[in-house]
Amino acid sequence: MNHQGFDPLDGFSGISHSKVIQKMASLIRSVVFVLGGPGSVKGTQCPLIVKQFGFTHFGAGDLLQAEIESGSENGKMIQDFKKEGKIVPFEVTIKLLQQAMQGSTNKKFLIDGFPRNEENHSAFDNNVKIEPDFVLFFDCLQEELTRRILNRSHHLKGRVDDNIQTIPKRLQVYFEFTLLVINYYSLRGKVQKIDAERPIEEVFEEVKSFFIKFSGGSGDGN
Repeated sequence: MNHQGFDPLDGFSGISHSKVIQKMASLIRSVVFVLGGPGSVKGTQCPLIVKQFGFTHFGAGDLLQAEIESGSENGKMIQDFKKEGKIVPFEVTIKLLQQAMQGSTNKKFLIDGFPRNEENHSAFDNNVKIEPDFVLFFDCLQEELTRRILNRSHHLKGRVDDNIQTIPKRLQVYFEFTLLVINYYSLRGKVQKIDAERPIEEVFEEVKSFFIKFSGGSGDGN
């Protein structure tokens, strides 16, 4: 789990893995996971969901990026993983999610970019003991994902993993590991698959239908 001798939990001292996930369980009333490849419009759709359905949104990638920008030792370790296109150790991501949830007065959480591999979902499922209400899966072809990431890199700065060298590694991790997680939840009837290659407005209309069906309401955020 260590990266070149660096302890991924250094800087998160005094909190065991079991205590972290037990604390998370007490903070959750409703959770929806949002998964898809990098560039699959997760980051565009989540704010729309928050506005209409009253969830609090936490992007695993955003939390990790904020830790990088903080200049902490953990941030430096996270940056090394992202430069190599690798998945950050789950202890770190869970800890950042736990900190974010503790600071929220809401108990309805929209979590995108997590779980990214079987280790992530095993830690969540076996210890937190709360399954997601459902999993939004934004499906998109590899060629389109690559095009979108490159386009994003020309307009947004600060992401160390939006470059032509790292993109193939990120997509390889997604197709090798994250799709296994999607298959896991699909077998449990939890996955709502969405064609993410359509215009943003069309995608959100389908997203809304899933949330309205789940909530049994009109989607006014209550």
